[in-house]
Amino acid sequence: MDSGEREQSGESVESLVRVLEQGSDQDDVGYEALVSAARRLLRLRAPEALVPLVRWLTRTEPGTELYELLLAGLKDWGPEVVPATLEVLEATEEGESRFELFHVLSHCGARDERIYTALLALLEEEPFLGAVNLSAYGDARALELLSRALDAYALEDDVADVFAQQTVLELGFAIQELGGTLTPSQQLKLEAARRLGEEWNEMIDRWRGSRPERREPRPGRNEPCWCGSGVKYKKCHLGEDRGRLP
Repeated sequence: MDSGEREQSGESVESLVRVLEQGSDQDDVGYEALVSAARRLLRLRAPEALVPLVRWLTRTEPGTELYELLLAGLKDWGPEVVPATLEVLEATEEGESRFELFHVLSHCGARDERIYTALLALLEEEPFLGAVNLSAYGDARALELLSRALDAYALEDDVADVFAQQTVLELGFAIQELGGTLTPSQQLKLEAARRLGEEWNEMIDRWRGSRPERREPRPGRNEPCWCGSGVKYKKCHLGEDRGRLP
């Protein structure tokens, strides 16, 4: 690449970053510009674009074109995304938008004590999300804490608590994925969670058969699920609607 090409590329990156910093997803024109700018910046892998790209990931609705583009592109970027993602994570208050940041950190292929420490804190705050991301990160040092979390997590015999069931299953899966062995009591807890999950699915299937299914518009994460279960969308059909994150 000669000097003229480098200058042209630099100007292009600068203008594309401005689109991210000044862009809006409130109308079709603005949204298409954002998607186009993000796609080009991910292809160019310009380091100066990382923080704006990560910030947009926290602002974008799951299931949209921009969300899927950013999530896949950032985690595939590799370890270079870590400083920018940690910077945005530190500035992001506890809430749903942090999940995507942890997903990028745990899937980007980096080995960094800051990531491991953040994931252990997440396990304590949100056992479900902590288990999912620690499993992906792949550090067996987390086995003891995951085992403690599984022992401590109460699974009540309540079919409607689908989130509790899934948390137990994810904790068990993470332990096994990292090379650990479940105790007999943990095995029993997982079997109970699977049984309750099957009962929940049967109940929802019966309910669906009694009324037309309506999934649009998609509810907000903290709003009641579209299925009528009374459970928050994020704890019910959000994962099914967007597919489990790879």
